[in-house]
Amino acid sequence: MGQDVAMEYAFLLLFIFTKIAFGCDNDILDVNSAKSIYTKVLLKNNDSLEVSVLEAGKQVNLENVNISSGKENHITFEDYNRDGYKDFSIWHLDEGMGTYKIYRFFVFSPADNKFKEIKPTCGDDFVNVRIEGHDLINMIYDDNTPKSCSIPLKSLK
Repeated sequence: MGQDVAMEYAFLLLFIFTKIAFGCDNDILDVNSAKSIYTKVLLKNNDSLEVSVLEAGKQVNLENVNISSGKENHITFEDYNRDGYKDFSIWHLDEGMGTYKIYRFFVFSPADNKFKEIKPTCGDDFVNVRIEGHDLINMIYDDNTPKSCSIPLKSLK
């Protein structure tokens, strides 16, 4: 069994064990398998996120992020800025009628071996975002009128 396969197998076993033992939302993200970078993302009590970055099986960074929102949080994984490294977002439904998704985006910085939260370049929050081609479309409000704002994916750093 190759070293990469053995490492992936070990991470899978760790993932299954923590799911069973702790009953928490816990995900191992393959950030960039070619460079042996993985991340363990643990959602704790729906209000904090523990993000551990591993390179070649060794922990190189550990961060705790406050994500309390009063609503159920969800995690989505994707390479948002198209740089070859997986990123993630946390989202929840709005506090009102629960019709809008409010997002927080975290992109991987290979230079720092950690995830950095990005802020919208238009509007106060990322709301009901969608990806169209090479752009992230964010919904903003202008005098209670919904409008969309386009943000190039490659600019998400």
